[in-house]
Amino acid sequence: MLLPQRLKEARLTADLKQKEAAEKLGISNSSLSLFEKGDRDPDPETLSKLADLYNVSVDWLLGRSSSTHKGFGRYHKGKATKTYLELRIHTTLAGLSEDVRRELQPPVLYYRVLQNRDNKPITISESYLPNSLPIEEIQKILEGVKENPSLSLYKTLESFGRKPISCEEVLIVDSNPSEEEIDLLELDENAPGDKITPVARITRKTFDASSKLVEYCLLTSRTDVYQFEYRFML
Repeated sequence: MLLPQRLKEARLTADLKQKEAAEKLGISNSSLSLFEKGDRDPDPETLSKLADLYNVSVDWLLGRSSSTHKGFGRYHKGKATKTYLELRIHTTLAGLSEDVRRELQPPVLYYRVLQNRDNKPITISESYLPNSLPIEEIQKILEGVKENPSLSLYKTLESFGRKPISCEEVLIVDSNPSEEEIDLLELDENAPGDKITPVARITRKTFDASSKLVEYCLLTSRTDVYQFEYRFML
């Protein structure tokens, strides 16, 4: 059974002891232990609470979705910070990519940062937030990343009742990063054979519990220092 394994994996990823998780869920430690051993299945309400607590989807716990990619902040935890690049509201989508125009309607909030690990740039993140969100209020909060480089976009969305639950990703490896990307990611232009480190281009669509889009994100990551983890049901 996959559910017990994923319940334990999700709890450990959330950095919670079994007793702590049980207290937050309002259930006994013994009940949670039975869930994780596979000796008892949680009822639908408890399963939903488990997913919310661990910031994963019910589908993932049940094995209906396959990616084990945790997201940059959760994967690197205390080592992860952000460098502010740009934050503004686009009142028109003219000049933006066709994919963005297809997914969103103006106005949208554009939020661009460098994601760093141990103060080294790893990923360029370009987030587009739809106008179904209070984008002007969110813009004011995200300005705080200038002073607080650990500020979380997803925690901010959660504070407005739009907690990100699931995402879809498409990943393409590109061996020809742009000059700006080489500069921002500090890629080595003098590598052996004069080969530039390839980048991974990830298109991510993130959804809340109501399956409504809360972020359309374009990520450009170094492939030499960032690990991508996926699991598939066969």
